[in-house]
Amino acid sequence: MARLNNISGETDTYINKNMLVSIVSLATKEVKGVIDTYQPTKLSIRRPFNKNVGKGVRIKYTNLGVIIDLYVIVDTDCEVNDLVYRVQQNVKNSVTSLLTIKIKAINVHIMDAEKNSL
Repeated sequence: MARLNNISGETDTYINKNMLVSIVSLATKEVKGVIDTYQPTKLSIRRPFNKNVGKGVRIKYTNLGVIIDLYVIVDTDCEVNDLVYRVQQNVKNSVTSLLTIKIKAINVHIMDAEKNSL
């Protein structure tokens, strides 16, 4: 668990990292155009990612707030700028509605593009 400054600046919020990863992952997958989060499978691919990557999400706690890195696979027919903005807004709204923490940054990394068959 990490101790974070909440929105009012007090330091009494304790958050389980797995809970935050789950919230962020679900919020990311809700956005139309996101096919899935990126899960490295080969050992050679995992090295650039540290152990903190789970469900295509990396969380870093800082004194100024949480930095969220998302690794996603997108649909080839989507407009990237719009998709990234919608992902950032959905993640921000989901996290702030459930938890009282500051978000410093939400970085969206597009790892692959696939044609959605649905």
